[in-house]
Amino acid sequence: MSRPSDLPGITLAPEAFDSSRFSRLGALFIALPVWLQAVAVYFVSRVVSMSIFAAVLKRQDPANWSSSPVTTTLNDFLNFWDSGWYARVAEEGYPRVLPHDDTGAVAENQWAFYPLHPSVVGTLSDLTGISYNIISPIVSTVAAGLAAIVILHLFRRYVGPDQALMGLALVMFFPPAAIFSTGYAESLTLLLQATALFLIVERRYLMALPVVVFMDLSRPIGVAFSFFMLFHLIDRFVRRRQDPYPTAEVVRSWTLGVLSCAAALIHPIQAWWATGSLTAYTDTEAAWHTGETTFVVQWVAQSINLIGPLGPVLLIIVVAGMIALIFSPAGARMGRTLQLFCLGYGAYLLIFFNPQTSTLRLLLPLFPVALTLSLVRSRGYRAVILVAFILFQIIWVGYLWHFTPPADLPP
Repeated sequence: MSRPSDLPGITLAPEAFDSSRFSRLGALFIALPVWLQAVAVYFVSRVVSMSIFAAVLKRQDPANWSSSPVTTTLNDFLNFWDSGWYARVAEEGYPRVLPHDDTGAVAENQWAFYPLHPSVVGTLSDLTGISYNIISPIVSTVAAGLAAIVILHLFRRYVGPDQALMGLALVMFFPPAAIFSTGYAESLTLLLQATALFLIVERRYLMALPVVVFMDLSRPIGVAFSFFMLFHLIDRFVRRRQDPYPTAEVVRSWTLGVLSCAAALIHPIQAWWATGSLTAYTDTEAAWHTGETTFVVQWVAQSINLIGPLGPVLLIIVVAGMIALIFSPAGARMGRTLQLFCLGYGAYLLIFFNPQTSTLRLLLPLFPVALTLSLVRSRGYRAVILVAFILFQIIWVGYLWHFTPPADLPP
């Protein structure tokens, strides 16, 4: 019995599976302007994220943020959770009298949410007459697209073009990166953070100053950035023989370091000034957790609650592993500046942050770590890790962003 000489789809069109074709397409893509490469990667990531939101929306019941008691639109869905608080900041401002619950503790209120995103969106809404809830996700989407361009330029300073693109893809497909299409402030923060880091890498410290001030008004990242600047300044001094540190640069870098600390206090001081309570901001933040402000021990307590007596041991292993990754040979590929930022931000989370379901979203500022995962050139490895990120993004949106009335775990 004779058999066909060609198998459909394989031997009839062998060129479709020719790896050299993929290599040529990749070379053509790398030859494009950097901004266009970044936008292309970002656009694909938004198509994926919006498709996931649309799919999860089909099983979303009407919630407090829905515009109708019987249905939830996609735009409603993109304005769930903290998006509603940002809208309240834009519409009502901040309370001058702190609300209290039945126990006398400070209750949840707008002071936990920083003013930059609602100010930008509210201003655009007033100028155009378009609803805040429509403009808010658009501002986030555009800001994250600009951040993608800055991040790709930043990554290309340390690794080759293909590895930089892979690093950017890992950032934009990271499970909670779906947040970049919503009414949250993460997109503006990412844009400002990436720009500040790029300027510091370029040693343009004074140009970074206004960027850092705006960044500190977008989300509570100012203290973490101050930690980083302290590490950076010490590192510049210690390594001044290998990396010259002229007097003019000392003055400029220390100016940024000192003023970045002051900028981190703008919002808490504003809360104090407006309410008359020195601890207005920290008390408000605590209202979302235990009602008390604690440092470090909250991680130990949560590790015991979730895992048991071995929880603190596992916590130590995770922290040590993260430090080892940052300062490993792979971590060194992100450069000293980005390494020290990751160290400073990690220290901030460990000291101040209360671990919860929002933890994964709080890891977004650690985007330079993506470079350590992008160094493997295998196409199979890259495909597997991107597919895994997409699958976890489906879980993140479906499990955390989806809201089950009357209450649910926050994303």
